[in-house]
Amino acid sequence: MCLRVDAAYCAVAAVCVGVFASPLGAALEVSAGFVAGAAVLTAGWAGLLLLAVSRLPLRASLLSVLAVNMVVVLLVGGLAVMRPIDAVSVLLLAVAAEVAAFAGWQAAVLRTSAH
Repeated sequence: MCLRVDAAYCAVAAVCVGVFASPLGAALEVSAGFVAGAAVLTAGWAGLLLLAVSRLPLRASLLSVLAVNMVVVLLVGGLAVMRPIDAVSVLLLAVAAEVAAFAGWQAAVLRTSAH
């Protein structure tokens, strides 16, 4: 279930990032196209999560997604702390915390499914 919820979160995040690509791009000082590309990648990741749930063993899926989520936490959290403190940096920290929570949930499921 945690991978399905993660997929739904990613799908919603992709839509939000896509809709706000222009103001996010301006705030991050990157092109709106770059931000829209991130939205497309996030939507693709949501699709991959759903595919993994339906076709791969649970443990392999959880380990892979947990690893990717930890990388995302480091990248998004790192970007947040390197920026000036503003609403976008707070938003990035919130996203990093949410992704970390998913990683924690996946780790907990891995621990309980190992027994």
